[in-house]
Formats: sequence, structure tokens, C-alpha cells
Amino acid sequence: MTNKLTNLVNQLVGQRIARVDVLRADQLMLHFSEGATLGVTWSQDGLQVQLSKPITSDASTAAHRPTKRQLDYLMFIRKYLTRYGRAPAESDIERHFMVSAPSVNQMMQMLERRGFITRQAGVPRSARICIDLDGQG
Repeated sequence: MTNKLTNLVNQLVGQRIARVDVLRADQLMLHFSEGATLGVTWSQDGLQVQLSKPITSDASTAAHRPTKRQLDYLMFIRKYLTRYGRAPAESDIERHFMVSAPSVNQMMQMLERRGFITRQAGVPRSARICIDLDGQG
């Protein structure tokens, strides 16, 4: 393995894929929960990959930790999943935290954007936690 490929593999080992975007028929982007993005392009010359926003040491890790409030939401989702075997509806979260529906929706979008959860579009109660909550806080 070349040094470049070894470095790429080392940066991505153990990372969870938060989202995959298909940009064109020959190109996709893998978004990892810790912030890295891997572009993959198929061409006549072969497979080409490019890593952007590589994971560095402590600064990157700290930037991708949930805030106290985000952690509260994540812990509630985890407890709900454990107790009921399915993710909470946004209305369940709204009642628990006594906040408005738009506030819950905004937080859920933020958690998904930051790679802390994944959801399936159009599927209710599909939230899944993508980070280790035991090492947080």
C-alpha cells in the first residue's frame, strides 16, 4: 500500500458513515460522523478518491462533540430506544423537553447534519444514534 493510501485508510478506520450522497452516476460522497468527507469518482482511468476535511487530533474531535443540549437530546433518544424499541417521534421529544415543534425539528436536523444521528427521509421514528454516548460529557 502506498503512503498516501495508508494515510487515508488510517484516517477512516473506525469512522461511521453518517450520510452518502450520489452526486452523479459516476460520483458519490461519503460523509463520516467525525467530519471527514470522502469523494469517490469512477472514470476510464480507474477509481479516484479524495478526502476533504481530514480528521486531525484533539481540535477536530472537540469540534465534533455534541453540546450539552445536543447531548440531552441524544441521551433521551437512546433511553427511548432502549425502553420502547423504536425511536421517539418528534412530538415525544417536544413533550419531554417542553419545547415547540419547530425547536425539536431544528435540533433533529442539526443532530443529523453534525453526524450524531441518521434518519431515513419520510420514515417516522427512524432516528439512529451514530456516536458513542458513553464517552461523552
